[in-house]
Amino acid sequence: MPGNNMNEVIRLVNTEAERLGEFLSGLDAGDWSRDSYCEGWVIGDVVGHLAGGADSWVNSIGRGVDGDSNPPEGQAFLTPGNRGSDVIAQSARTAYQEQGTQLLERFKTGYSRLAETLVGLKAEDWDKLCFHRRGPMPIGAYVEVRLQELTVHGWDIRWGVDPAAEMWPDALGIMVGRVPRWVSNAFRPGLDLPAPVRYRFEVSEPVAVHEDYVVTRDGFEVETGSTVPADVTFCCDTSNYILLIFGRLDVAQAAADGRLSVEGPMDLAANFTEWFQGF
Repeated sequence: MPGNNMNEVIRLVNTEAERLGEFLSGLDAGDWSRDSYCEGWVIGDVVGHLAGGADSWVNSIGRGVDGDSNPPEGQAFLTPGNRGSDVIAQSARTAYQEQGTQLLERFKTGYSRLAETLVGLKAEDWDKLCFHRRGPMPIGAYVEVRLQELTVHGWDIRWGVDPAAEMWPDALGIMVGRVPRWVSNAFRPGLDLPAPVRYRFEVSEPVAVHEDYVVTRDGFEVETGSTVPADVTFCCDTSNYILLIFGRLDVAQAAADGRLSVEGPMDLAANFTEWFQGF
């Protein structure tokens, strides 16, 4: 079972979904065609992705409670090294092309059904395995992934309307806890840089983070409390730390906008997002 209080995670999933639904309700049809932060995705595409996620999460959790963590019909586990992004993107675009702004009702209905599913879970269900495309996952961790999807893609959507948008603060503590799993999946070896390169994060508030990423050509380690001089130091708040880690900030632009303070060579700093690429 995850270390987080799952009742709190469930509350945050519901809160993030309701808040994003309210935000989407305030957009007009033209806004849905604006670019989101996800390259090649307009806002409507991201809504299609999130709406479809609610439907699939309800199905996977229900099957997991019944002891079935196998792929549903028509799906399969990802093979090693396959990010699955192309299939996800096409499905999202198709949903928006076919349903347009009617996706808003599907989004709201889907997350209402998910809320009903989550409230019906029992303590003994948290550790049961359910289907995830990267492999069977405990239901508790699976619910955290849905929170991650809502918070990050919710920001992708809001950025399309307001490039100065920050992450909503409620879930930042749990998002910091999601970072280790994320970076293990997002790391891309092979970049031709001097090795090792030490990236230091000095994150202030509301959730403090002090850690180093020591990157070599083929791997990385995370260290805390190191006194070894860093090649690059990023100073920022927790919102912008999460956005950088999850591939949502261009380092040079974020520094110019005041989201980050960067100490060290800017070209080396910018390479961090080449090592750790968002999905």
